Amino acid sequence: MATTIDPEARILELLRRTAGTSDVVSNPELRLYDSGLLDSLATVTLMAGLAEELGVEVSPAEFDREVWATPRRFVEDVARRLARR
Repeated sequence: MATTIDPEARILELLRRTAGTSDVVSNPELRLYDSGLLDSLATVTLMAGLAEELGVEVSPAEFDREVWATPRRFVEDVARRLARR
């Protein structure tokens, strides 16, 4: 029997792997870019992971660093994109 992981958990897991820390799970208001956990390369990695693992395409042209500024905001944005598919 296959288990389903809720989308929010999958999104957070992708962010955790990319940022390299569980702090993104335990602190939803952590400033991802200001703290140095994410940079331009990590952002591209997240975009690729979202496309591969969740089927969510985010182009660099539509990327807004403030929308992905914290884990909470990142999850909200990706969940919104998932709901529109």
